[in-house]
Amino acid sequence: MKRTVLTALLAGALALTAFSAQAGEKLADQHVKLGMQCQSCHGPDMKNPQTPTIDNCTGCHNLDQLVASTKNIKPTNPHVSPHYSNTLDCTNCHLMHQESENFCDQCHQFGYKVP
Repeated sequence: MKRTVLTALLAGALALTAFSAQAGEKLADQHVKLGMQCQSCHGPDMKNPQTPTIDNCTGCHNLDQLVASTKNIKPTNPHVSPHYSNTLDCTNCHLMHQESENFCDQCHQFGYKVP
């Protein structure tokens, strides 16, 4: 029960800070400020870190809430694509250690700015 409450609080805090980041601050920095360690996303072996998957992200971030929060973005919800539905790894857009980018713009020109 404590883990569920902690996870919900952490997810809420992450969602709030995602929109209040200082210019140039990376998403990984925001996670560290919230007390997360690199191993939380990259696994225990930091000599050979894993690339985070959607499963790492949805351990804290509720996928249904993310989809709902971006449902009104036009021309299409960035969290539900016709190619991947809602299963595209988050790190395709949210690069964490670099400025985020719009993965879909490799083929499409939606012009959506990824926070």
